[in-house]
Amino acid sequence: MNTEERKGKFNINSLLNAMRAVFSSAYFPFLTAAITLVCYYLSQDMVIIWYMALCGTLILLFLKDTSPLITLFLFMNIMISMQNTPTLAGGNQPSDYYFQPHILAQIGVAIGLFAGAGVFRMIAAVRSGRFRCTPTFFGLCLFAVGIMLNGLFSEGYTPMNAVYGFFMAFLFLGVFVICSGSIEVNGRTFERIALSFIALSVCLIIELAVAYLTYDNLWLEDGGINRTALYFGWGMYNTMGMLLTISMPSAAYLAYKYKHGYLFTVYLIIIEGFTLLSMSRQAMLIGTLIFIVCAVWILIKCPRKLIHGGIFFVAAIAGVGVLIVKKEIIGEVVDMLTNNFLSGSGRDSLYAQAWNVFKENPIFGNGFYNDLANDPGFIGLPIMPDMYHNTIFELLAVGGLVAFVPYVVHRTQTVISFVKNPSSNRFFVGLTIGALLLLSLLDNHIFYILPTLVYSFMTAVLINSESYGRGCLAADKR
Repeated sequence: MNTEERKGKFNINSLLNAMRAVFSSAYFPFLTAAITLVCYYLSQDMVIIWYMALCGTLILLFLKDTSPLITLFLFMNIMISMQNTPTLAGGNQPSDYYFQPHILAQIGVAIGLFAGAGVFRMIAAVRSGRFRCTPTFFGLCLFAVGIMLNGLFSEGYTPMNAVYGFFMAFLFLGVFVICSGSIEVNGRTFERIALSFIALSVCLIIELAVAYLTYDNLWLEDGGINRTALYFGWGMYNTMGMLLTISMPSAAYLAYKYKHGYLFTVYLIIIEGFTLLSMSRQAMLIGTLIFIVCAVWILIKCPRKLIHGGIFFVAAIAGVGVLIVKKEIIGEVVDMLTNNFLSGSGRDSLYAQAWNVFKENPIFGNGFYNDLANDPGFIGLPIMPDMYHNTIFELLAVGGLVAFVPYVVHRTQTVISFVKNPSSNRFFVGLTIGALLLLSLLDNHIFYILPTLVYSFMTAVLINSESYGRGCLAADKR
């Protein structure tokens, strides 16, 4: 090898090492957060889409440990800008931006690059033996088949049922295989994941604060909040509440992990406050439950209990003070949570419809694509079917027993996996998954594509960490 060849090889290796260092850095989630925010407010959707696609492709092709993917999976949920959104929420006039041929072509190429790199990594993981055929894998295989068979033999069956079923099967099974065969679980893995959620929550808080400060039609004359006006290019108040809620365990985990973790305890309280401000009733309920679990976890596990306890005490006093000053808030929130919680949103009608559909088609269900009058269909993309807003009813109606039974098996397997080796590291992962699943009992978040990526990634981490720090429930590895 001559001098020029050695120099060229050295330059390539240096470039690859620098790239790996950037993606594996604790700053990568916050860099992505900054780029996402700039693109959101400048309506540069294709810039952020290409950023996600290229970063994801490079991570899959050149990193041994692909755990930085969680940053991309999270921020994909908030890529779409207000100006270019196709959503119908909040009385918004949907844009045709994503239906223009040159935009569709670019998105197709970007997705093809990312997905192609994923398939390559999946094949490589299987051939190298890094992927293990665990019980969870076989359970997901059955679930994937059940989803693909949705609506088979039902009246009005359309090939799009198979297309969407195949797509969801890849997101559940394919992404799990890719991540399970390429994520290395070590002391930094959980920290990297938690920091990614924190970076996401910073973006969410900024966007929600800007909405409260700038949306003209958000405030009612009586001082109340018109939550239907609280929407963003990438989603509405329910999506905002969901993403904030699943970020809470990360703040609690870092409060436990770091020497000055009390700063993250303060930030956990801030996330809870903004979750309430999201005006999402499901997030108010589930988010408060997750917040309480996180607070108890911090008070039990963190060494500086007096400091953390003092922070929660001060926050509680401040909360009581706000309620005393703003008494009308109590009545408004109580009314939101108790008055027509199910019927007001049409959920009870959707659940009844789902049950009737299941009784008519108990084996394969009626398929994903049905016109559901009580699902407003705010997303605005034709590929997204109407949903029954509950994981159980969705599976029963859409896929019948062929989809529901494998899901029960899969859910049982994930619970068994967790109890095999409970630890604070894995509790953080399990609580994040649990928050998403609880929220999905009131909406179909895990069937909305982008949250599915997060679910499959976190499930892979849960399975891959079964033997990590075994026996460290009392003294977790830090």
